[in-house]
Amino acid sequence: MVVLTENQNLMILSAVFFGHLCLVRCSRNNYESYVTSTASSSSSFPLNDHPIIGYDGTKEISPSNVAVDSSSGVPGREGRRPEENDSRNPERSHRQHHLRRSHRHLHRQDNMIELPKLEFSESEYRAKVREDIPIQTSILQVRLASPSVLVASDVVFRVNDEDHFGIDRSGVLYNKRPLDYEGTNGHYLLRIIAEYKGDLRENPFGERITSETAARISIVDTPEPPRFETDQYFFSIPELASTGAYVGAVKAFDDDDDLEAYVLQDVRPPGMFTIDRETGIIRIGRMLTSIQDRTYDFQVGAVDFAGHVTITPVTVYRIASLPSYARLVQKPEEENFHKPIFLECDAYDGIRVKENMTEGTPVLMVLATDEDRGNSGIVSYALLNDFGRFTIQASNQHGQISTTKRLDRDGEDKEFYLTVVARDGGSGAHQGSCSFKVIVEDINDNPPLFDQQIYEETISTDHIASTPALRVSASDRDSGHNAEISFSLQGNPDDMKYFTINSDTGIITLTKSLEESMANRRLFEMRARASDRGTPVLWSSADVRIQVVSSDDLPPTIVSQQPLYPEVWENTTENTDVLTLCARSNLADSSLVYFTLLNGNTPDTNSDGTFAIRRQDNSDVCHDSTGVTVFVATRNLDFETIQEYTLTIQLINDHNARAEKKIQVSILDVNDNAPLLQPFDGAVLENIDSMLITTIKAHDKDVSPQFRQLRYSFDVMASGDVRQKFALKSNGELWTTEPLDREAFKQYKIPIKVTDGVPAHERMTIYWITVQDLNDVPPTFDYLNGIYEVELPENREVGKSTGVKLSINDSDIVNLFEYQIVEGNSEQKFRIDEATGEILVNKVLDYDHPVNDRNFTLRVRVFDGANPPAETNVVIAVTNVNDLQPVFEQSNYTFNVIENTDCNITFGKVSAIDPDLPRTVNQNILYYLSPVEQLNFTIDSRNGDLSLKGCLDREAATKGIMTLYPRANDEGGRGHDADPATVHLVIRDLNDNHPHIHLPENSYARIMENMDPEDVKSIIIKLNDVDGGENGCPCTMEFDPETPTSWLENFSLLPVEGLRSTYRLNPLVSLDREEQKVYPLPFVTQDRRGRRGIRLFILEVGDENDSPMSNGTSRIKVYNYQGQFPSMVIGAVYVTDLDDYDLVDKVFEVDATTSSDVANHFQVDVNSGNITMLKGTPAGCHLLRVKVYDEFRRETAVGVVNITVVDLNFSAVMKSGSLTIADIKAQQMLGTGKVANTVTVYERLKEQIARIHKIPRDNVDIFSMRDVNGGVQIRYNCHSSPYYTAAKLDGLLMKNRREVSNALGLDIVMVDINACLYESKSPCGGKSCQHTMRPNLTSPLVVASSTATMVGVDITDEYTCDCGELEPLPSVCFSDFCYNGGTCSIIDNALKCQCIDDHNYGPRCELKNARFEKSFAWYEPLKVCDNSTFTITFRSNKHSGILLYMGPIVESPWEEYPKDFLYVFLRNWVLVTYVDLGSGTEKVSIPIEKNTNRFFQFVVIWNKKKISFEVIDCGFNSTIGSGDPCKVSIPYPHISMYPNFLLNVQGPLQVGGLAPMPNFASLSASYRWNLIPPVVGYFSGCILEMRQNDFLYDFNASDYGSGPVQPCDAPRTSRVVLGQQSIIIILASLFCLLVLVLLILCLARRGRKTVSYPDLDRELVKETMGGTDLEAFGEKDVTHFDLKFLQVTPDGYVVKDGEESNLPDVTQDARQCRSAPLAKMPEGLSIGDFINSNIKKVDQEQQDGVDDVRHYNISGDEMSVAASLSSLASGFHSTTGSSKSEFSFDYKNDWCHRFDKIVQIYGKEPGQKEDHEYNFQDLPDEKGTTLAGTATINRRKPSVTNDKANCYTLPASLKRKNAASSPSPVLAKNIAKPLTSRNSGDCGVPALKDSPKSITEKDSSKGRIKSQSPPMEGRNLTSASSKSKSVETWC
Repeated sequence: MVVLTENQNLMILSAVFFGHLCLVRCSRNNYESYVTSTASSSSSFPLNDHPIIGYDGTKEISPSNVAVDSSSGVPGREGRRPEENDSRNPERSHRQHHLRRSHRHLHRQDNMIELPKLEFSESEYRAKVREDIPIQTSILQVRLASPSVLVASDVVFRVNDEDHFGIDRSGVLYNKRPLDYEGTNGHYLLRIIAEYKGDLRENPFGERITSETAARISIVDTPEPPRFETDQYFFSIPELASTGAYVGAVKAFDDDDDLEAYVLQDVRPPGMFTIDRETGIIRIGRMLTSIQDRTYDFQVGAVDFAGHVTITPVTVYRIASLPSYARLVQKPEEENFHKPIFLECDAYDGIRVKENMTEGTPVLMVLATDEDRGNSGIVSYALLNDFGRFTIQASNQHGQISTTKRLDRDGEDKEFYLTVVARDGGSGAHQGSCSFKVIVEDINDNPPLFDQQIYEETISTDHIASTPALRVSASDRDSGHNAEISFSLQGNPDDMKYFTINSDTGIITLTKSLEESMANRRLFEMRARASDRGTPVLWSSADVRIQVVSSDDLPPTIVSQQPLYPEVWENTTENTDVLTLCARSNLADSSLVYFTLLNGNTPDTNSDGTFAIRRQDNSDVCHDSTGVTVFVATRNLDFETIQEYTLTIQLINDHNARAEKKIQVSILDVNDNAPLLQPFDGAVLENIDSMLITTIKAHDKDVSPQFRQLRYSFDVMASGDVRQKFALKSNGELWTTEPLDREAFKQYKIPIKVTDGVPAHERMTIYWITVQDLNDVPPTFDYLNGIYEVELPENREVGKSTGVKLSINDSDIVNLFEYQIVEGNSEQKFRIDEATGEILVNKVLDYDHPVNDRNFTLRVRVFDGANPPAETNVVIAVTNVNDLQPVFEQSNYTFNVIENTDCNITFGKVSAIDPDLPRTVNQNILYYLSPVEQLNFTIDSRNGDLSLKGCLDREAATKGIMTLYPRANDEGGRGHDADPATVHLVIRDLNDNHPHIHLPENSYARIMENMDPEDVKSIIIKLNDVDGGENGCPCTMEFDPETPTSWLENFSLLPVEGLRSTYRLNPLVSLDREEQKVYPLPFVTQDRRGRRGIRLFILEVGDENDSPMSNGTSRIKVYNYQGQFPSMVIGAVYVTDLDDYDLVDKVFEVDATTSSDVANHFQVDVNSGNITMLKGTPAGCHLLRVKVYDEFRRETAVGVVNITVVDLNFSAVMKSGSLTIADIKAQQMLGTGKVANTVTVYERLKEQIARIHKIPRDNVDIFSMRDVNGGVQIRYNCHSSPYYTAAKLDGLLMKNRREVSNALGLDIVMVDINACLYESKSPCGGKSCQHTMRPNLTSPLVVASSTATMVGVDITDEYTCDCGELEPLPSVCFSDFCYNGGTCSIIDNALKCQCIDDHNYGPRCELKNARFEKSFAWYEPLKVCDNSTFTITFRSNKHSGILLYMGPIVESPWEEYPKDFLYVFLRNWVLVTYVDLGSGTEKVSIPIEKNTNRFFQFVVIWNKKKISFEVIDCGFNSTIGSGDPCKVSIPYPHISMYPNFLLNVQGPLQVGGLAPMPNFASLSASYRWNLIPPVVGYFSGCILEMRQNDFLYDFNASDYGSGPVQPCDAPRTSRVVLGQQSIIIILASLFCLLVLVLLILCLARRGRKTVSYPDLDRELVKETMGGTDLEAFGEKDVTHFDLKFLQVTPDGYVVKDGEESNLPDVTQDARQCRSAPLAKMPEGLSIGDFINSNIKKVDQEQQDGVDDVRHYNISGDEMSVAASLSSLASGFHSTTGSSKSEFSFDYKNDWCHRFDKIVQIYGKEPGQKEDHEYNFQDLPDEKGTTLAGTATINRRKPSVTNDKANCYTLPASLKRKNAASSPSPVLAKNIAKPLTSRNSGDCGVPALKDSPKSITEKDSSKGRIKSQSPPMEGRNLTSASSKSKSVETWC
C-alpha cells in the first residue's frame, strides 16, 4: 500500500485546480496513473490528518483508506487472492461480496470527477434582530467552508429577496428597507447564493460554480405608534347644527393591533366637540351659539396600549345656511347685503409663471370674502377670459388658477390680463371682480443663432494690428439674462495667434501683423461660438474663414449709401427700392465690384428672402463706382413680427478680395390689423339689480398705441329689448340695467362691434348671456311618475333598494334636494339616501314570528334647500319568502341490517320539515344522497325512505357501522339545503369469513437457498379472523389436500405449543431457487364455528450466485420525442443467468466487435450494465455487443442488445389514441408469461390496432405505457403518411373494444383518457374543462422485462378550466401553422396564412365549407364548456338528412360512460335537435323555409341556466301572442347539488351522416334516454361553416368517413341524358370495336410462333410492376425487379444478352439446396429471352400509370430485370411452329424456396381468372393444381406458410436502390424474416459467435434452426456492404 504524504496532498490539490480539464475529460486509468506516479515520486514525509479531495469533488478520502491494487496499480482496489473467490467457502465469499461492492463503489467515484465546489460553513444561518433597526444595519455574515481551491475574492454573494436585503462581497447581510414584524409573522426566510466569478482555465465548458444556503432572520416585535390615514382632517357643519350632530370620523391604524382609544385635545370652547373613543366619530358636544366663530381648530389623538400617542390636526368649518324649515317657523330670511371683495387684489398683479410648465401647473390662489352668512356667504369663481390657457377651481372658499396647456413665452405667451369674478350664493347674488397681469417668465430653452453659418472675409497683409477685421453676430429668442450672448473664438493655435474676438460685440480683431508672404497663400479657419448666459448654458457655432491678400489687393470699399438710415413701411409692395449702395473695387485693372446679399439663419437676417439686390445701372447715382439697389422681394414685412432687419452685403472684386457691409433696415408700422373679438358665453343670475357681466377685450395686433384705440358699441342688429336691459360702455364693460327673469327669458343674444377707427376694421361678434336660475320654487311630489307603494320580499339584502321611486316636480334647475324619513320607520328598518331619495333596507327584515315585519307606512319629506319642504306617504308591504333552511326532525338516526342477508331492502326513513311552512301543509321536501353514498344506498326523493343497493359486508365497514348523511332541500329541490342528518347503520355479523394469515405481514416470508434445514429459523404463522366474537378464532390451519406432493415433502407445519392460532413452518430439505423461485403454499384455515377456506402463503427462495452464465440477447425500443431526449439510461444488458440477485458480481464492458458508431452513441455502466443512450443518437437500428464477466464465478458471456430508436414528432404524440387496460402492469405487457414463445400483450395489442385500421403492424407505435391504479395507461399512434386523428383512433377502438379485449384476454376499462369527459371525475368540477398532453422531454418512461425494454414518452395530462386557447398564438412561423398547403408569413407582427383562395379557406387555411353527398366524416368532438356557442351554416338539396351527431357510438361499456349527445337533422324542412346533457333528453323542432338555394345558420348556445336553439332568419315570422318561431330555449332540469349543464361527449363529431353503429333504440335503452331519436338518411348539400366559440372547424381535418371531403364549389360529375339517336351511334361504335378486337386477337395467336415471348409482358408486367400512390402523397414510385439470377440455364449458366457466364455465388449456393432439373423447353426458347424481351418492351413504355412497386436487388451487379412475378407460381405451354411438343418449367421448385414468399404474394389463387387478353394454357404443378395467372400487388394480403425445408439464402450484401423509388426492400422484409424478432419494426438480431466458425444448432425448444455467426458490427443486415461475397443461410 502506498501512503500519500502532505506534499503529495498538495500536489493532488494542484492537480485538481490546475489540471481539472484532464480530470473531466481524461479516462479513469490516466488519472489514476497520475495519482500513483505523483505518490511514488515524492519522498516520505510524516502523515497528517488533512483529508484529500476525492475524485468527484464531493467525497473526502483520507490517506488511510486510499489503497493501491498490487496487481493493477489502481487506487482504491486491493488485489484478491484466489481463495477469496472459492465458492466452497460461503461465509468468506459473502464477506468478499460486500468488500468488493464497497471497493467498487469507491472505484466508481473515479468516473464522477466534477469541478471544484463552493460550500458554506453552515447549512443554515440564523439571526435575531429588532424590528426597528436602521437601514443598512449588518445582520449576519456567511462564510465559505475551508479549505477551498477557489480564490475567495472571486466569489460573489446574492440574496433572493433583493428588495429588502443586500449582501456584500465579504458575505455581510444587511437590510435595505425597514423590517416588518407584522407582515412576515416575525420571520424572513432567505436563500443566499455564492457564485465563483473567477477565470478557471480548467473549466472548458463554462459551467457555473455555485453553492446555496439558507438564512432565517427572526424579528423581535417593537411597539409602534398608531398612524392616521391622513395628515390633517377637514370637516364642515351647518351653522345651526344641534347637539349630537355628526361632524366626521377619523381613522387610525396600528400595526401592533393594540389601538386603545381616540381622544380630542385643545378644543375651544371646551366641550364643543366630543369623540367616540372606539369608533373615532366626532359629534357636536353642545349648541353652537357664537355667530362669529366660523372655524374651529383642535387636535385628535390615537392612543395604543403601549402608551404611544399620535396627534393630527382637525379643522371644522361652520357653513352659513338657511335652516331647513326657516319659513315654517317664521324665522326672518337671510339678506344679502354684501358683495364678495378681493382684499388682496393689488398683490396679485404681476404674478409670474414659468413657460413650458406642464398642464395643471398652479398659478395663483385668489380669495374673495363675503360678510354675509349662509348661502349669501358662499363664493364661487369664474374667469372672464381664460385665453384657452387658464382655468379656475373653487376650493375651500378660495379660487385656484392653474394652466390648461404649456405656455411659450418665445411665441405669443408673454403676458396675460386675467379678470376673476367672484359671485356669492345669496338671493339677489352679488359679484366682485379682480383684474391683474400674469407675466410668463422666460426659461433658457433656445440657443443663440448666428445670422450666418459661414463668415468669409479677406484681409490685406498691411492690415493694421489691433484693428477690427470682421464682426459676427447672433440672436437669441429668449429674453433677459437668457438672451445675453457671449462670443468666443476657437481654432488652430497658429491661427489664434493672429485674432481675438470681443465677447460682447463679436468683433474679430487682428492682434498680430501679417507677413507679406502670406498674401494669397494663408487662409485662417476658425470657429466662432455664441453662448448665452442662461442656465443651462446653450450655444451654437459658425465657421470663420479669413483669406490673406496682398496689400495691393485691397477689398472693395463703400463709396456711398442712400439713404444712410433706410426705413420701409410694412405694407410696402414688392420691387420697391429700399436703398442704394455704391462701392469701389480698389483695383487699377478692374473697376468691377460683385455684390452678394447673404441670407442669415433668422428671419430678421433675411433668412426668408424678404429683401433682394439688383445692379444699379444709373451712372448718375454711383458715378465712377459700381452700385447695387436693395429692394423688397416678397411681401413678408410685418411690423408686429420684425421691427428691424439686419442685411449683410458681401463685396468682391476681381482679385477675390472681399468685404462685408451690414445695413440696418427699419420697418414702419401701419394700421393694417383689425381688432379681433373672441366669442363669449356669459351668465348672470336672475333677479339681481344692475351688475357687471364682463369686460370685453378685443385684440389688435398693431403695436403702435395710436392704432390700438378701440371703441365698443351695440351693433345695429341689437334688439330694443337688449338695448333696454343691457348697457355697453366704450371701454368694453357690459352691464345689466335691470333684474332679469329666467322664467321669462333664459338667454339673450347681444351683438357687439368694435373698431380701431378704420371703417374697414369694424368687427362684430355675438355674445350669448344666459340667465342663471335661483331656487325660488318649492318642490312637490309627482304621483304620476313615481312609485310610492311596493311589495318587498323579506330576504331583501341590507343596503339594497326597496323599489320605491320618488319623483319630484320643481321648475328650478338649481336644486339640492335633501330627503328624510320623518315618521313610520319603526326600529329603523329603512333608511333614505339624503341626496338621491332612494329608500334602502337598513336592517334585516323578517316576515316570520316573532319579528313580524309586515307593513310599513313611511312619511318622507323632501327639501330643496331654500323653499318649504314637501311630504308624502310611502307604503312598503313585506312578503314572506323561503329564507329558512329545512330541518330534519331528528339529527341522528340508527338502523340495523344483517350482512349479506338483508339485500335490496328498505331499512329506514328520515324526514324533514320546512320552518317557512305550517306543519299541516305539504312540506315539498326533496331528499338526496351524495354520489359516493349512492353506490350502496338509495333514498326516496319524496318520502325519505332509505334502501340498500345489493348487500352489505360487515367486515368492509369500520367497526361494522356505516354512516350516511342524507340531505334535504325545500321547494322541491330548488330551495335551501338542510344540515345533513346522521344515519348510523349497524351491520350485524354473520360467520361469512374464514381465517386469514395475520403474521407474517402480507403472508410472505423468504428462506435462502442451499441452506441446511436445521440452520433455517422457523417461520411463525399467526391466524386471525375478521369475524368477531363467537365467529372468530381460535383457528386452525393445515396444508390443502391439493398441495403438490413434492411441496409436502419439502415443508412441515406444526402448531406452536402454548399459543393459540399459531403455527411453525419449517423446510425439510435444502431449497434451490433455480428449481423453484416461489412456493405459493395453500393452507386450509378454519374458525371455531367450522368456517373453512384456503389461504395462500408466499414463500420465496432467496438467491445465491450459484448458476452458470451464458450468452443472451435482448431488444430495446426507444421512442425519442422530437429527438430531444437527453442522455439517459434506456435499459440494461441481458445475459442468460438463472440467478436473480448477482448483479454485484458482474462487470460489463462494450465488446470490441461493436461498431464505433454504436459505441459513440451508447455507454454501458461497468457495474450495473445499464445502457445510456447519449443525446443526439440518430433514429435507426443499433447493435450493441457487451462482454459480461462474473467476478464471483469467473465466467464470461456476451449480451447482444438490439436497440431501435424511433423519432416521434409533435403530431405523433398530440394525435395519439389512448386506452386503459385493467389488471396488468406495464412490465407485464412486455413479458411472454409462463409459456415460452407466446406473443406478448404489447405485440398482440399492436396486431389488434393494425387489424382495426387495416394497416401494417409497423405503422402502429405504442409509445407510452404508464402504470396507474388498477392497470396501465397506453398511448399510441397510427400512420400511413399523416398520423391518424385521435377521433378516428379512439372512435374505432371503442367500436372494437370487445374484440380487442377478447384477443388480449384483458379488460379495456377506458378509451380516450380525458377526465374532462366524466363530470364526476373532472378536475374542474362543474366548470369548463380542456385536456392537453405535456410530454416530458427530460425523463422518459422506461418499461423493461428480462429481454425487452421500451423507452417511451412520459405524458402528463394537464387540465385547464376554461374554453380559451390552451397556448398563446406563436410569434414565429412553423410548418404546421397553416393548414391545407397554406404559406405562413409575418405581417404587422402577426402570423398570417396565404391560402389557395380566400373564399373556401379560413384564417389559418381551414377548409371552411364542404359538400356532402350521401357521405359522412368524423371530426374532433366539441370542447367541454360551461358557456359555449356552436354554429353550423348549411344549405340542403333535400328536405331531410343528418347534419351532425355527437354522442356514444357503442352501448354503454361501463357505469360512468358519458351519456350526453347532440343530434341535429333535417326532416321535411323541419330542423330537429335531440340533446341530452345528463339530466334528460330534450327535443326541439324549428321549421325552416323550403328553399334549396339559401343558407341557414343554426346556433346552439348553452350556459349554466339554459340551452337555446335558433335558426337565424328561418323564413317564418312571429305572430301576436306567440314567440319567435326561429328560436327555442329550454331550462335545465335542476337539482341544487348536481346540475348538469356540460355537454361532455366521448365520441367523434359525425357530420353528414352516421358510421355503422348500434341503432338509437339500443343506445337509448343502454343510456336510459327518455326519448328515442329517429334515423334519417344522409345529408345532401353544402355546409358553409362549423365552429364552436372562436374555433373554426377544418373540414379537411377528417381522416375517417365514407367519401372524400370537397369544397362546395368543387366540380361535380355531370349527368348526360342520351337520346335515341345517340344510343344507336354508341351501339354501332361498340360493335365495330368488338370486331376489331377479335381481329387483333386472331392475328396475335397466329404470331405466337416466334421465339420471343408474346406481348404478354406489355400488360402483365405493367400490371404487376406498376407504381402506387404510396402514403397518399401522390408519388409514383417505379422500381424494376432484379431477377438476373432467373436467367439461368438448366446446366447452371447465366444468359446475358446472348452470352453465357459463370453463375454468381448466390446461385451456386441455391443449387446446393436443390439442383434445378433440366427444363423441357422448345428449341430456341429460353427464360433469358423471356426476361430480356420484357425488359425492352417495358422500357419503351411510360411508367406513370403502373400500379405497384417492389425493389429487389440480390448481389451481383446493378442490372435490374423486369418480369411478371405472378408467373413464378405457374407453368405455361408454348408451341413452336406446328409442333405440339410441351414443356414444363416449375419456377417454385427449380429455384428453391428463396421466392416462396414472392410466390405467396404474387401467386394466383385457385379459380382466379386471367386479367389479360391472352389465353395461355395452364400447366399443372406436381400436385396437379393449376397455379397459373397473375395477381395485382396489394389486392390481397400475403398468406403465411410453414414449409418444412425452406431454404433462405442471402448474400452478406443486400444492395438498395434509390430510396426515392424504393421506400422499402421487400426482399429484406419477406426473405429475411427469420432474422427479425416478433416485435414489429425492430431490427434483426444475429446469433452469437461462440467459436471461430459459424455453428448451426437446432433449438428444440423453439422448433427452428438458429444460425450463429459473427456479428456485422451493429449494421442492419439488409444494408451491408455490397462488396462482400459471404453468404448466410437460414433453412
